[in-house]
Amino acid sequence: MLTDLAQVYQIAPDLNYTVEDGLVTIVQEQNHWIQRLVRKLKFKLPETSSLTLDPYGSFIFQQINGKLSVEEIGELLGEQFEEANNQLYERLITYLNYLSFEKKYVYLVK
Repeated sequence: MLTDLAQVYQIAPDLNYTVEDGLVTIVQEQNHWIQRLVRKLKFKLPETSSLTLDPYGSFIFQQINGKLSVEEIGELLGEQFEEANNQLYERLITYLNYLSFEKKYVYLVK
């Protein structure tokens, strides 16, 4: 699914994440009923899992503020990482769609 370059995304308000040394780490609760059952059976299952984004993903994630459009984020990304300019918007749109539709980390504002 492609997106319009004028679209604006916002980070989900209930998303738990931290930024350390410029890298974003997303922390998710492992709270599915099966996971709770396994814990009750005394298996060691972590209550949270974390995902640390790479420098590109972290940079993009930190630009998602409900104000910047996809085009503006792309321009900032191209300035920050010159090597990212190759197929910039196709990759950026794919990444934003993944964060939005697959993981529900961000949502479309307009």
